[in-house]
Amino acid sequence: MVQQKIVMKLTMKDDKKRSKALQTAVGLKGVVSATVEPDKIVVVGDVDSVTLTMVLRKKMGHVDLVSVTEEKEKKEDKKDEKKEEKTLETWLSHYPVMHPPYPIVIQEDPYREPSCIIL
Repeated sequence: MVQQKIVMKLTMKDDKKRSKALQTAVGLKGVVSATVEPDKIVVVGDVDSVTLTMVLRKKMGHVDLVSVTEEKEKKEDKKDEKKEEKTLETWLSHYPVMHPPYPIVIQEDPYREPSCIIL
């Protein structure tokens, strides 16, 4: 799946409720980050929005799913991947590939039974 940004509205009257909502959201598998605003919680990650809403409703009470949007990858991540490829290429260019001086040919006897039972 693709990372999603899920915004949910719920009533949080005190710090204890905010903490409980945040712990519940972060406790699910696939959550990358979660932030709590005065009346909303924003979760980013590879999570099913319906499952997250149901879990929060079970723990917190009334929860409304406001929006689900696809979170796009940052350009910095792509730049890092290109840098890693360049370092690998430069590493490989410093070490030459050694080939044997003669070709290796493996011939099997057609009259002999194969040593592998699976074949």
